[in-house]
Amino acid sequence: MCFLNGMVLVQAEMVSSQKEKNSLFNHVSATLSQLDMEMIQSVPQGGNWQDIPSHIVEKSARLMQIRESGGRTTYYGRLHPDYPSYTISTYFNRPGNGTFIHPDQDRLISLREGARLQSFPDDYRFLGSQTSMYKQIGNAVPPLLARSIAESIPVGLAVDLFAGAGGLSLGLVQSGHRPIVAADNNRNMCLTYSYNHPDTMTSLSNLQNTEDFENLCNLIDNTLHGRTLQLVAGGPPCQGFSTAGKWDSRDSRNSLVVPMLKVIQRFQPEFVLIENVLGLKWMEKGAILQRIISILDSMEYSTQWYTFKAEAYGVPQRRRRIFIIGSRSGDYDAPTPFFASVKRTRNRDIIQYSSNQLPLPISVREAIFDLPEIESGNISHIQSYNGESVLSNYQKYMRDEISYEEFLKSVQS
Repeated sequence: MCFLNGMVLVQAEMVSSQKEKNSLFNHVSATLSQLDMEMIQSVPQGGNWQDIPSHIVEKSARLMQIRESGGRTTYYGRLHPDYPSYTISTYFNRPGNGTFIHPDQDRLISLREGARLQSFPDDYRFLGSQTSMYKQIGNAVPPLLARSIAESIPVGLAVDLFAGAGGLSLGLVQSGHRPIVAADNNRNMCLTYSYNHPDTMTSLSNLQNTEDFENLCNLIDNTLHGRTLQLVAGGPPCQGFSTAGKWDSRDSRNSLVVPMLKVIQRFQPEFVLIENVLGLKWMEKGAILQRIISILDSMEYSTQWYTFKAEAYGVPQRRRRIFIIGSRSGDYDAPTPFFASVKRTRNRDIIQYSSNQLPLPISVREAIFDLPEIESGNISHIQSYNGESVLSNYQKYMRDEISYEEFLKSVQS
C-alpha cells in the first residue's frame, strides 16, 4: 500500500501476476545516438575517453572540453570484466558520466545489470518511468552492504526514511529485521518499494511538510501498537544542515536530516542508522558530520561513523559510503569484511587489493555475464533467461538458486 495524505493508493496488484520465477525484469539498455556509438566502439575494456580517436572527439563539444580540461578517467569508461565496477550512479544511461559501457557489447549496461552490480536480486522489480528507474537503482543502498551492517544490530521493528526503491530495507529484511513503515517523497520510488515490500506501510511523504510529517508520525505510532521501535534508518541529504546550533527546517538547500532527527527524538529507537555519501566527511570541513553526531549524543546515543567499501561485503562495485550508527546500549560491532577491497591508486590500470588473505571481490564478469545479449535501446522490460548458462555463484544467488549462506561459503572455501 502507498499512502498520500492519508489516502491509500493501490498499485502493487497491477503487475503482481507477472512476477514469475523465470522472468527477467528491467533488462533494458538506454538508446544511443550514432555519435555515442562511435565513441563507445572506440573504448576497450577498462578504457575511457582518452582512448577515443581525435576525429571522433572533434565531433563532440563535451569531449573537446574534457580533453582540454583533463576530465575524470571514469568518463566514457568501459567496464573491465575482471574487476568490480565503479560506482553505479543515477546517470548510467549516459556514456559520458561514468564507466557504464558493457565490457563485451557496444551498449551501456542495462537497468538489470546496474541492479545486479548494486546487489539487487533478479526478482526485485523496478517500476515507474525508465528515467526514474535509473535514479532508483543509482541512489539505492546496496542490499548486501545493508545486510552486513544490519546483522550487527539486534533484530526488531524498523522504520526506513528516504527509503527510495528499498535497497536498505531489503538488507534489513535479509538480516531478520522487519520494516513496518517506509517513507519517500517520490511516487515512483514508493511504487517500486511497495511492490517489493508488500508487508511494509509505504508513505508518500514530504517530511519538510508539517502535515506530511505529522501524518507519518501517526502512521508509525499506529503501526507500532505500543511495541518497541528497534531502528530508524535512512539516507537523508545533508547539504543544508545548519552547524550553528539550531535545526532550520526553512533551509533552502533541503536539509532533510532535520526531520529524520526529529523522528528519532520522537520515537527514541534503540538504534539509529544514517547513510550518506563519502563527501559528508569533508562538508564544511567535517562540521556537519560532527554536528549530527553531537545531536545524537545529546539524545543519549553512543554514536560512531564508519566508511564502508561495498565490494568488501559481496557487492560487485567500488562504492564507498558513510554510515552513522547510534546505539542506546553502546553496543555496535562493525561487520568484518568477507572480501578484499580495491585500494585507490593513481593509475587506473593498476588494481591493488587490501588483503591477500581474503577472496577477491566479485567481478563484473561474475555479476552479469549470464544475462542475455541485448541491443542498445531495447524496450522489452520482461524477458526470460533463455537457458543462458550460469557462470558464478553470485549469479546463482541473484537468480535465487542458492542462499546467501551458500554464496558466502562458496567464495570463502
